[in-house]
Amino acid sequence: MIFPKPTSYYEQGFKRSPALERATAPFRVRNALTGAGIVVFCVSVYAYSIMAVRQDDFSDIKLPSHMVGQKKDDDNTSTSA
Repeated sequence: MIFPKPTSYYEQGFKRSPALERATAPFRVRNALTGAGIVVFCVSVYAYSIMAVRQDDFSDIKLPSHMVGQKKDDDNTSTSA
């Protein structure tokens, strides 16, 4: 055969070989810290967005007159049910 058999870091059944474990060992802590940093960043952006929207009272936005009466009617029906 002219071409050698291709080698892989995975064994039968896609199990990680000892060579792959040795090759990735120096990067485990750094990869875990990077992943944790990304998760913390995403959660903090989400929390900031929710807090920023929650504190806005939207009093500077004019509602159409038909919506103002409808809001009061919706509040009365939801509390009596």
